[in-house]
Amino acid sequence: MKHYRLEQAEKNVFAVHQVIYSNSDIEMWFDWNTRLNDTKFTDQCYWIMSDEDRIGGIVRLDDTLMYPFMIPPFSDRQLMWRILLNCCEDIKNINGVLQDDVNILLSLGFGVNVIRQVMCCPTGASKKSVIPDGMSVYLLDDSLDLTKISNVMKEGYRGGIDYEVFGVPSDEKIIEDLSYLLKVYKHRNLSIYVVNEQNQEIVGLCIAGISKNMPLGFAEIGELCVVPKYRNKGIAEFMLNYIKEAANPYTEVVKLCVTVGNFAEILYKKTGFQAGPRFARMTRRLHMKEG
Repeated sequence: MKHYRLEQAEKNVFAVHQVIYSNSDIEMWFDWNTRLNDTKFTDQCYWIMSDEDRIGGIVRLDDTLMYPFMIPPFSDRQLMWRILLNCCEDIKNINGVLQDDVNILLSLGFGVNVIRQVMCCPTGASKKSVIPDGMSVYLLDDSLDLTKISNVMKEGYRGGIDYEVFGVPSDEKIIEDLSYLLKVYKHRNLSIYVVNEQNQEIVGLCIAGISKNMPLGFAEIGELCVVPKYRNKGIAEFMLNYIKEAANPYTEVVKLCVTVGNFAEILYKKTGFQAGPRFARMTRRLHMKEG
C-alpha cells in the first residue's frame, strides 16, 4: 500500500512546477516571471508525496490550502483531495479552487463561499466614451471628501451578489477601502466620478489606476458602481470606456476581478473584457467535519 504525505518544498522549484502543472493562469498575467513571483509569496509550499515520488503540490497557510496541482503521470484529482484532507485534517478553507475541483470538494464536505474571475481588456478606444446627456465627469482623488461617495458605494452595491456574500459594510469600512485603493493607485490615478448636473448628485464612480507594484504595469479597476435609479443610462459603460482611453498612454491592458453572478459581468464582456478561469473559495461545512 502506498504511503502519502506532505513534504516541504523549496519555493523556487515549487513555483516552476506550480506554474507549469496548474494549467491555469487565474490572474491572467500572460507572463512567466510574473506568475512565478505570484507563487513565491510564501515558503509554506509542500510536495504531495506518494512514497518517494512527487505527485503534486499545495500551498498551506495555517488553516487554508491554495493553488493545488498534480504532476504527471498522476492524474486522479479526487484521490489528490482525499490525500490532502487526510494529511491536513484541521483545514477549514481552500482558495483558488478551479472548476474541475468544485464538485469533488462539495462531495467531501466543503461549501462554496464565492466564485471569482479576473477579466482583461486592451486599453484604447475600441468604442469612444460618450457621456450621457446631463452628466459630467470629474477626476476622483484623495482631495475629495470621501464621505460624499460612501452612500454612492452603499447604494451602488446594495442587493448585489457581493453584498449577498460579504454583507453591507459600514461607512467607515467603505471609506477605509476607498482610501486604500486611492493610495495604491496614486502612482497613476485614473479614478473618476459622474455627476447629474441638474441636481448635483453623484450617480456613479470608478476607482482605477496603475500601482507602482502592479506587475507588467497593467492598469486595474478596483471599484465600479452606479446608483440604482441611474442604471441603464449608459453611465457604467461610459466609465469603463473612459478608463480604457485614459490608461492607454501608459499601458496596453486594464484588469478587474468580478464575482461570478454579478450583473456587471455582462457589461464587462460588452465593453471588451475577456474572462479568465473561474476560481472558488470554499469552506468546510461544520456538520460534515463533525460527522
